[in-house]
Amino acid sequence: MFRGVHSLIIDAKGRMKIPTRHQTHIEQICSGQLVLSIHPDDPCLLLYPLTDWQLLEEKISALPSLNIHTKRLKRKLIGHATDCELDKTARILIPSTLRDYAKIDKKIILSGQGHNFELWDENSWNEQLNNLDQLSKSEQIPTELAQLSL
Repeated sequence: MFRGVHSLIIDAKGRMKIPTRHQTHIEQICSGQLVLSIHPDDPCLLLYPLTDWQLLEEKISALPSLNIHTKRLKRKLIGHATDCELDKTARILIPSTLRDYAKIDKKIILSGQGHNFELWDENSWNEQLNNLDQLSKSEQIPTELAQLSL
């Protein structure tokens, strides 16, 4: 499982180093083979181990292909998917088209989401958190969340 929020820097060639605490796990579960794509709804990128990506891709492929929501999801998520592999120093290259989509410049946030990561431009990440905080104040807490004990 991928957990935690990491503040990272993109180098001049568009590469990001995977935090040390996740490197061994990534090597074990997918031999360093990852898939990077855009988030279909948020201005960020999604990074999956190849094995988890393949499961997601199978689920999406099983959806009705003529449904407009399925088309949108396939075109955004699968259409922008890029294979990446950890190099010898545990870096991945983030293609410029994906960096442009997420407005990633130099400082990024890598946020563990369990089976995958989200990659955010640092400013966008902070804006997103503030927006979510504001929205949650105006919304009723769902029963399932209210019953959750932390």
